[in-house]
Amino acid sequence: MILIGRYLSPFVRRVATTLQWLNIPYEHRSLSPAKDAEEVRKINPTGRVPILILDDGETLIESGAIIDAILESVPGQTLLPSSGPQRRRIVQQIVVMTAALDKAVAAMYEKTKRPPEKIHDDVLNDLLAQSKGGVDLTEKMIAECKFGGIANPTLADITAAVGYTFINFVLPDMVNAQTHPNLAKLAADFEQTNAFKACSLKKP
Repeated sequence: MILIGRYLSPFVRRVATTLQWLNIPYEHRSLSPAKDAEEVRKINPTGRVPILILDDGETLIESGAIIDAILESVPGQTLLPSSGPQRRRIVQQIVVMTAALDKAVAAMYEKTKRPPEKIHDDVLNDLLAQSKGGVDLTEKMIAECKFGGIANPTLADITAAVGYTFINFVLPDMVNAQTHPNLAKLAADFEQTNAFKACSLKKP
């Protein structure tokens, strides 16, 4: 299979770390929706990454749908139960962090894609507040021992670790080891694993 997108994207990296964690081999094509827009749109007309091309040629998009298909193909995987209250709990933990990531990416674009004089401060501040709200809630849940951590990892743990590393990278004043110590520790533990090192976040 072929994974398309740069590891700088937390959504691409979320897929990549899941594949690595499950020891599923894949080819990586580091294409950017900005720098390689035409090539990306030939594969996914929406121009978004990640994209996963399966061995039979089927093309999957959006990290949640891709990971669902990956987990479905691995009998006995323990990252996400197939049903029941535990699955709902883990899925809710995941969507809190992915929502924070959505807003962090939007805030990054607001700050970097617009000329300084056209940045809308109210919009930017709202995006930052929404992103921080998701990170704050994840920090609280980890402090309350609602995450498995490195000893008992779930897809929520992987997503939280990927999410912290990205948001700390793009918004270090808002999210760091001082403001979110439990999440920072969880991320640091996962970043030391071979699965995470194999697809480390690269500076553009």
